Amino acid sequence: MRQPSGPLLRPIANGAGQAVLIVLGYVLAWHGAALFEVHPNVSALYLSAGLTTALAMLCGWRALPLAYAALCLARGLDHGLNALHEVDWAGALRQIAIYGAAGLYLRRRWRGADFRLSLNGALRFTLITLVASFAAAATGLLIPPFDTLPAAARREVLLSFWAGDCAGVLIVVPLVALGHAWLRGGDALAHRWHEAISRRRGEPAPAALVLVSAAFAIGHALTGLPPGVGNGLVLLPVMLAGLKRGVLFGFAVALLVCAIELVPSLLLELAPGEVLALQLNLIVAIATALLAGAAHDDKLLDWRNANFDALTGLANRNRFHDQIGHELLRARRSGRPLALMYIDLDGFKAVNDALGHDAGDALLREVAGRLGHCVRASDTLARLGGDEFAAILPEPGSGDAVERVGRAMLAALARPIELDGGTARISASIGLALFPEDGEDAAHLLCRADRAMYEAKRRGRNRLVRHLDPATASQAARNASPVAGA
Repeated sequence: MRQPSGPLLRPIANGAGQAVLIVLGYVLAWHGAALFEVHPNVSALYLSAGLTTALAMLCGWRALPLAYAALCLARGLDHGLNALHEVDWAGALRQIAIYGAAGLYLRRRWRGADFRLSLNGALRFTLITLVASFAAAATGLLIPPFDTLPAAARREVLLSFWAGDCAGVLIVVPLVALGHAWLRGGDALAHRWHEAISRRRGEPAPAALVLVSAAFAIGHALTGLPPGVGNGLVLLPVMLAGLKRGVLFGFAVALLVCAIELVPSLLLELAPGEVLALQLNLIVAIATALLAGAAHDDKLLDWRNANFDALTGLANRNRFHDQIGHELLRARRSGRPLALMYIDLDGFKAVNDALGHDAGDALLREVAGRLGHCVRASDTLARLGGDEFAAILPEPGSGDAVERVGRAMLAALARPIELDGGTARISASIGLALFPEDGEDAAHLLCRADRAMYEAKRRGRNRLVRHLDPATASQAARNASPVAGA
């Protein structure tokens, strides 16, 4: 079994620790079903089905025999150790086989620290959950004591087990997958959560979505609205949360709605039909959040791939050209200057050849980070391809301010860069063009910044050179400082 890599998982990576954890999980899941009991012997959530699916997803088929033993032990503790003969051994085997198979199917896609639920993945997970829970419920009717039930009762038991297992899997498996991703890559998941709740202009605020969802859920749970009206009121904010904020936030809002739905139901003894309606509410709320959130995340990923460099996270060439067009329009309206820097690394090819492409990629990421610390949040830093970067500085102030930015970049890149294969030392040649002096459109500014960059290389590299018109270029060329005119 693959050892967990997260530091919090190492203490339980051995077999004994895993066994204790699995047994404890099934005991809690078994008693959790009793906690959500809304009718004698009928629970709204059967959490052990979700736990079995999640365990197979994380640990593989080798954990399933232990899961079977733990599930039987949890049921035996509930009956008393002297009544182990009353344990439903066949029912436990049915659950492990069916939900274990569902977890093994999800294993390859849901285990990584960079776990992201796509729309296809969310749809596939929802369909697998529906089919697996129905198969488990139907198979359960063939096993004692349910095989002797009258026909009228079999339908109610079938629907109750199916809906309870389905709701449990839809809630537990995403929770476990997100928790596992957080343990293995907490920074990335925390960034995605922060991004999910950050305010965007023209979109509903996260707090408003939470409050509206809570209000509708409370109203639905307490007033007993008709199913169609009540579900629509509850699902609208859940859907909005997913569509506008993604899976993480939509799932959190759906969990809140489920909790609010369950609390008053636990205080009342519901009829079997009402229990099924409650279970369906939970299923639809979670499925809606996952599907809507995944659609949002897919759209956001497509936009990122079209506008940002996958290696460094900086704007790519397409985004850079769009941005310079917007900044030039703004500069023309305001009458304020704009600076364009064209940055080419010196010595990158030698490092890439000597230490390998992985080291070269790590170096580019480090360069992107160092350059990013030299510019403002309002500036645009882009990787145009290979070892070429560019920066747009709207309203840079005086020429001295632009030169200070260039010197800061040169100084940042001059520091040694520690890589796995050794230490790399590079520099940069930077070409500078200013609007409107060096050009009034993007094509002229880019051309002149590029020419200035090549002039910086010709003069010995590791310097910033500004493009100047031919009448003043000869005078500026006699300047021996690292910042000169081309």
